[in-house]
Formats: sequence, C-alpha cells, structure tokens
Amino acid sequence: MILLSLFNILVETIYFLFFPLLYLFLKQKNYVASIKAEGEDIHKGILFHSASMGELTAIKALVTKHLQEHPEVKLCITTSTVTSCAEANKISPKVKGFLSVLDLPHLRNRQLKRINPGLICIVETEIWPNMLLWAKRNKVPVLFLNARMSKSTLRGYRLLKFLFRHLQSPITEIHAQSKDDAKRYRKIFNRPVYVSGNLKFSLTLKDYNAEELRKKWGYKSDDFIICWGSSRPGEEALLISLYPSLKEVIPNLHLIIGLRHPRRLEEVIELMDNYSYSCFTMRKEYSRAEDILIIDTLGILDQAYCICDIAIVGGSFYDFGGHNPLEPAYYKKPVVIGPHHYSCKESVKKLKVAGGIIISNKDDLLADLIALYKNKELREKMGKAAKKVLTENAHTLDIYLKALEKWLKEK
Repeated sequence: MILLSLFNILVETIYFLFFPLLYLFLKQKNYVASIKAEGEDIHKGILFHSASMGELTAIKALVTKHLQEHPEVKLCITTSTVTSCAEANKISPKVKGFLSVLDLPHLRNRQLKRINPGLICIVETEIWPNMLLWAKRNKVPVLFLNARMSKSTLRGYRLLKFLFRHLQSPITEIHAQSKDDAKRYRKIFNRPVYVSGNLKFSLTLKDYNAEELRKKWGYKSDDFIICWGSSRPGEEALLISLYPSLKEVIPNLHLIIGLRHPRRLEEVIELMDNYSYSCFTMRKEYSRAEDILIIDTLGILDQAYCICDIAIVGGSFYDFGGHNPLEPAYYKKPVVIGPHHYSCKESVKKLKVAGGIIISNKDDLLADLIALYKNKELREKMGKAAKKVLTENAHTLDIYLKALEKWLKEK
C-alpha cells in the first residue's frame, strides 16, 4: 500500500504539472470526459466497467436480462472508449454510460463517489488499482465477470502481484472464461475463482431481413459480398492486394471494410486512391459501391455481417489478438480469421471444432476465399455450424445472472 501511495503521489504530481498539455491531447482525441469524472447516482446499484466494444457487446445480454428481472436495481456502465460509451447509452434508457476516468486517485474517487455503486463488476481484462482501492475503503464488493488473462498479461501482473494481494479484499468472486484463464487469475489473486464460460456466447444482436437490408445498402441480391470486420493497420492493404485476383474469379464481387477505429478513415481512403480503386462511405446515403464500401458510421458492423456472404474477422492477420468471430456467426456466416487470434482463442476453438470457421493466413487467404466462393453448400454448412455454437453455449448467461442474484440476496 505504501508503494501504491508513493506511485499515486508521483503520477498525480506529473498530472498537474503537465495538465495543460494533457488537456489539449485529450481534447484532440475527444477524450476530455476521461478527466471530467462524469457520473450519476445509481443509489447502490450495479456499476459495470467494460473497456471497449468487445467487452460491452459481451455484457449487453446480461445487462438487458437483469433489467427485465430486476427493474428496481439501477445500472451504470463505464467504458474506456468514446465509441463504446455511446453504444452503452443505447442499451436502454434505464442504463447510463460514462467514459471511465484515468486511474488517478482524485479522478477515480470523484467518479465512483458520484456513481455511488453497491457492486462493481469488472468485465474481462482491465484491473485498475485505484478502483479496487476505492472499493476496499468504501466496502463495496467487486465481481470479475467474463474474466480472461493472456500469458503476456499474467507476466505483467506478476510484477504487481504484491499490490493486487493488498487490494483483493473487496473481490468476492472471479468468474473466468476458461480453465486457462482461471489458472492465471489464481496465480495473482487469492480469491474464489470459477470457470463460468464466455458471455460472448450469449450474444444478442438485432435480427434483420437480409434481402431488404441489401437493397437499403445499394446491393443486388446476386452480388457477392465479402466483409472484413474490425480491420487493423495492414489488413486493408492485404485485402486490396487480393482484390484483382478475387475479381477475376468473382465478377460480381463487392468488398465491405469495417474499420476497428473510424479515425483511420482518411488513411484507408488514401490507400484506395493509391491503388486507383473507387470507394465510398456510409455518409453517402447508401449509394451503390462501385468497388469498396468503407464503414465510417458507428454501430452498424452487425448489418454488414448480416448481408455479407463471407465474413473475415480483423485484428488477426497481424499481431493485434483478433476480434469477436461470434458476431458474424450469429448471422450464420462462414467465418475466416487469421492466426493471431489469442484474444478470442476460446471462441475460435469452439467454432473450429464445430466446422464454422477457417483459420487462414496472409499466404493462404486468397485460396481460402476462392474455395468458399465456389462452394455454396460449404458456406451454408459453416454458417449453420457457427450459429449452433452460440445456441449450445447460451446457458452461460444464466451462470452470470446467478452471480448477480447472489449479490442481491446478500445485499
């Protein structure tokens, strides 16, 4: 605790010394709210902290179901990104979303005091010392939900093990996604750890009429659409390099690229210009794509997955860890993912066993896409298998609901 206090003093001093520069930086990135400590009193309700869109997507079904069963319990969500904060506010009028503050004592204390939670649920990976310290001092229980921990994260946390052991008293339970995650958490925390499964399997997305949605987006029913979702740097160039060869085999081909970070839009448009390909964005009111559509509107990647014929999950062909392959699986799409999928390893493993996903690489991607194009029966079989994985693992939602129920009974 002494070391944490000394560290906080050092960081707070740096914060106030360089506050003008920090403020300008955060303003440029649209993150000023991270130092405003915004919040609204939820009267001892439940605060969920989810880092980004992936974590938020994972808990949507849990939050919605809990609201239905316990409308009297107020809920709040803090997130680490502007995008996920905006999405959190769309879940329900009864749920408020706020941008999480920087983990500095004066900011963390101010925000948590304003929110006034009776339970803090930390989703997946982010463990903030000053959040745990506030919970300890205010006797607020903490649950880790859908918890996961990679080998590299474990190495980093081991350096802080002594600190976490001093801060672990408010943690009542840790609900891990897998046995491997549970083992890693036990190496850091001396608290009850359970293997409760991955909440992402309880995914609930909006059901669309695919044909009507295709028309709305400007596509014909016989257009063949490949959607690369949550693309990261390098992946757009990879797809574009394959485009001429794909077009030779698939004359009615259309590409959709859903950027993981929309702020990269100009960078990707410049890339298209270098290849002399025309592209358009959603802000052109769904005008028909001559070559490539780049999604620059938040919250509609699910629609792109719904209308596509093949879904490629980004962040996996270069070392970014991969993104959620269960979203296209929800719409019964054949899924292709790269070799770097350690952030969604369990989901990929289950999809692979079921036959709903192809693990490809930069060298084999062209051949894999062409093979899928030529085999409609295989595409349909993979799509059904992928959807079945979600259906068979939907019970994980009940496990997490019971964890919240336990807190309500002990309240």
